[in-house]
Amino acid sequence: MAVYKRIFSTQNIEMTIRTGIDIVDIQKFAEHLKSEVFIRKVFTSAEIKVCEAAAAPIQCYAGKFATKEAFMKAIGKGIRQEVWFTQIEVLNRETGEPYIRVRGKAEQVLKALSRRNIDVSISCSDTLIVAMVILRE
Repeated sequence: MAVYKRIFSTQNIEMTIRTGIDIVDIQKFAEHLKSEVFIRKVFTSAEIKVCEAAAAPIQCYAGKFATKEAFMKAIGKGIRQEVWFTQIEVLNRETGEPYIRVRGKAEQVLKALSRRNIDVSISCSDTLIVAMVILRE
């Protein structure tokens, strides 16, 4: 479930944010990647291309998956509400910074929430990937 917070600036302007966080066990997640059907249902062709070319493909896929899950938590929706993984695309800027591009129902929900700014953070250890998504007005 999304966490709601209120932030007050020095100018007493109130801003509401929505957050989502997810953690993935890399070894367990690697089992899912043995299924081509799973990969095609969860990742876009651009994401697949990036991850297959990465030095650590499993971690790349796991990071993108955790980010998609965190995004769904932040918007308070999921597959049951017709938001599909492939409607959420996790890409990287030239600097390596991750960002999210949405389409379809995911985009509609984001607009309905009046959120224009999406902040993403992904971290990993040898065994775990954690992703956090913050939606701002």
